[in-house]
Parts: sequence; structure tokens; C-alpha cells
Amino acid sequence: MVKKKNLIILLFVLIGFVHGLISISLNIFLTWVFIGLWIFFIIKIFENIKQHREFNSPYNTAFFVILPLFIGIFYSMWGYYTNLFGENLFMNSNIYFSLWSLIFGFPFVLYGSYSLYRCFKKYNVIYFGRRAVKAKVVGYLLSFSIIFGIILYWIIFYSIIEFFNYLLIPLHFSLDLNLLIIFILTILILILFGFLNPQRRLSPLTREYIAQRTRRINALTRPSIQNQRVKTTNRSTSPSTRTVTRSTTTSYRSSRITPKSKSHARRTTRTTETKKTKTNLKIRNINAYKPKAAFLTEEDFKCIFCFNLPKFPEDKGRGIILCPNCRYPSHADEFKDWLKTSNLCSRCSAPIPSSFRRNPRIISIKNYISIYKQILKKT
Repeated sequence: MVKKKNLIILLFVLIGFVHGLISISLNIFLTWVFIGLWIFFIIKIFENIKQHREFNSPYNTAFFVILPLFIGIFYSMWGYYTNLFGENLFMNSNIYFSLWSLIFGFPFVLYGSYSLYRCFKKYNVIYFGRRAVKAKVVGYLLSFSIIFGIILYWIIFYSIIEFFNYLLIPLHFSLDLNLLIIFILTILILILFGFLNPQRRLSPLTREYIAQRTRRINALTRPSIQNQRVKTTNRSTSPSTRTVTRSTTTSYRSSRITPKSKSHARRTTRTTETKKTKTNLKIRNINAYKPKAAFLTEEDFKCIFCFNLPKFPEDKGRGIILCPNCRYPSHADEFKDWLKTSNLCSRCSAPIPSSFRRNPRIISIKNYISIYKQILKKT
């Protein structure tokens, strides 16, 4: 797929080079190059949408929030210089809107404005790779940069006209409709959803909280499980085993063995019994951590938000939370961020119980890595 994208860009560079030489125009050459880049962006966007839909993940990444805005603004500005599809559809008007603006700029302007709205209204964080930034902070920065950037562009473009004549000759000096739309929408979103509609703040999920939570769960679950195992093993002993133990004890009494050796033998038998119970517990409860899928691969154990496998020690302290319905994993901090905006699982869309939302069971990264490796071995 990467080779196809590179071939598309090379094809349009060649077309632009030939057309630019024939017409002796730098604008035409750059226009064909930008068309190739636009197609490259479209293919990349659909690839990322497909990946997010596989995991039913929200689109709160920099790729979906920031990139469409700048593509829409840039291609709208280039409408001043393009010699392809650059004729104004509003004849004898001070507003400029061409086929170039409609095809290459207008869809990104609308989608970018909607992404900016979601920064204030829907998302809590925006992911830049593995780093998470508060969505409202990203929304404010984007809004102010768009407003001041467009104002600065208008001032430079309409006041220093001679500067543009030396570099690239503009086709018109009318007010671009795309830039006007995104300018007005950004101001409205910033006022209505940024300043007048503050989000409620919830307690942050820190690494210390995750570590305390895992200690509590381990302290509560492990002793009770071991006691139940010991009780069940004592109850399930048959009369034949009892007679065997009696005969062994009488034989030990008759033999000349010191008390120290007896205590040492008892300790060794207890340790072997506890080891057996632990291994049996892992094997029996392994299905409780298995995602609901007919055929499991390594992809099913990736986080449903960042699409990365849990790693140790890189993710140490973050923890893993499984959906109580589909049992697909997610990092604990990303899961908590998602719960601020939705009560449904991001993958299976099943409602998450309120008790689980208040006190989710957090599995340590180290334990979950060993769990999914055991599951993959069995499959």
C-alpha cells in the first residue's frame, strides 16, 4: 500500500512537471503536486477509519482532529493561485468560491470544524501518539491559532500585494468563502462550547491510584480463593486416601525419624500443594480473561483505544481493564477517560454497570502479558 501511495504522488509530480513546462507556469506544477498529496491524504484517512472501526475506537487522535483543519485551510488558500478549476462560481461578486474550493477545501473545512466542536463537547483527551493532552486545551489552542492565522493571512494578502506578484501570481483578490466559513464557525464554537459551556472535572486516574487499587484487589481475592481451594480439597478426600494417610503416619511413627525431619517434610508437601492449586487456578480461570471471539490472534489483545499491546516495563503502573461484556482490554487511564463521555463499551457498545464504573478491576501489565501469552499458546 505504501508503494501505491508513492506511485500516486510520483505520477502527479510528472503530470505537473510536463503541464508546467508546456504552460511555463509554476502554479500549475504545484497544483498537480498538491492534487497528488490530497489523494494521498484521502487514502490515509480511509485506512485509519477502517482501523478505528475494527476496534470501535473513538476518533480522538491528532490525525482526525488537527490534520483536516489545516488541509481545509491550506487548500482553500491555494485557490487564490491554482490555474485548474479556479474560475469563480459567483460571477461579479466579492466572494470567491470555485470548483477547486468545493472539491479540495470545503469537505475538510466542515469535518475540521466538527472535530473542533468535539474537542469541547465530546472528547476528554486528544492522543498525540502515546501522549494524551486535554481535549479542551487542544480546542482552545486550535481555535486561537485558526482565528489569528486567518486574520494575519488576510492582512498580508490584501495589504502587501506586490510581495505576491514577485513569487506566485494570484488569480483574484476576492474574499474566499471557505476561509470565511471556518473563521465564523471557529468563533462560534469557541464562544458557545468553549467559554459558555465548561466541562465538569472528575478525579484524575494516577499511577499511584492504579497501584493501590491492584494491591487491594489482590489482597481481597487471593486469600479467599486459596481458602476455598483448601476446603474443597479437604472435603473431596475419599476414605481410601484417609486410610493411606493413616498407614503412612503409623509407618512414620514406627520408623526412627527426628521431629525436625517431620516438620521439613510437612512444609515441602504444603508448598507442593499450594503450587498445584495455583497452577490449577490459572488454567481454570484463564477463560475469564479471554476476549469473546471465534478465532483469537495477537490483535485481539491490543488496547481498544491506542491499538498497542501491553508492554513491560514501558506500561508499568498503567494497568489493564477488561470490558465486563466482551472482555477486550484497554489501558486503565484510557478506559477512565472514555467513561467520562460514555457509559457504553467502546468496542461492543454494551452498557457498563455503574458498580464496575465506580470500581473497575485493574489487572497489572505484567500479569496480563502472561495471561494473553497463555491464551495464545492454547489457541
